[in-house]
Amino acid sequence: MGNTEKKRMDEENLAQVSGGASQPGRQKIGYTVRKGDTLISIANRWGVSVLDLVSWNDIRNPDLIYAGQTLVIYNTNLQ
Repeated sequence: MGNTEKKRMDEENLAQVSGGASQPGRQKIGYTVRKGDTLISIANRWGVSVLDLVSWNDIRNPDLIYAGQTLVIYNTNLQ
């Protein structure tokens, strides 16, 4: 698969992910929750706050995230 095809697929997948308002100066990415992840571990990994994750993803109960769930993250330091 070429880089152009991968980029297009990534953009299409991100378009389907819900999330809060855009964040100027930050790139919107999608992160798929893995088994054992917590909002704290995800926030630390991406250099954002738990409150940001909750807000960007309209999470009503921060103790309930699921493996396979896609979260929106606005980040300046892509990993």
